[in-house]
Amino acid sequence: MMPGRSQNRWRSFYAVVASIPEGRVATYGQVAALAGLAGYARQVGFALAALPEETDLPWQRVINA
Repeated sequence: MMPGRSQNRWRSFYAVVASIPEGRVATYGQVAALAGLAGYARQVGFALAALPEETDLPWQRVINA
């Protein structure tokens, strides 16, 4: 589950990931930057790892580099 301090940050990351079109990918760093949190690429990874298995969020469109 989302830690309290990170809730808004993680929601921002999730909104960016949800907007990645089918057939395209983004890096963890790009997701963080587009969420207005450049330098938080590792937090993007934590946020995506915390998603429940049944999520509809296209997390597989986020790549390392």
